[in-house]
Amino acid sequence: MTFFNQTGPTVESDTELRLRIEKIGTKEIGIWEEMVIRDDALFAKVYKLIYCDNPRIAWHAAWVTDHVSEADPSKLEPYVTELIDQLSKLKSSSLKRHFTRMLLSQKIPENKMGLLVDVLYDLLSPLEAIAVRANALQLLYNITLTEPALQPELISVTETILDEELTPGMISKARRILGSLKRQ
Repeated sequence: MTFFNQTGPTVESDTELRLRIEKIGTKEIGIWEEMVIRDDALFAKVYKLIYCDNPRIAWHAAWVTDHVSEADPSKLEPYVTELIDQLSKLKSSSLKRHFTRMLLSQKIPENKMGLLVDVLYDLLSPLEAIAVRANALQLLYNITLTEPALQPELISVTETILDEELTPGMISKARRILGSLKRQ
């Protein structure tokens, strides 16, 4: 079985797609990104795999989807509501990181704003991975740009993060967010 032809990965069936996604490594991610960005049907298939029961397949599918949505955010627009609905159900830190990162480039539907804000505040827990927390904080800040009434609460939470945080990356992110919030 050949995974690649001259133009990139070839996929004949859903089973083969699962096998190939499971084996993606750093060297292949760019090839997958290029192929998936050109093929909406393949993008839809890869996207569906982020909900796969196999954690490795789900993570790799999210990795590809994240890369594609960074290059072309419009690809993810039809799936934003589902991403928000599923975010609170995720157990995997890597999936939470990819979901929050993908949502950074998306317009949040008004009817999902409250749910997303609640989930994002939950994701600021010190029990979460730093990248998840940083993405959640950035998303909350982005939301305050269109929902300024949420700024005072985010200022308070960000100040608490600065008082309790021990990691340099999260301290830096919180300082930048707090500075931006106070300038608004």
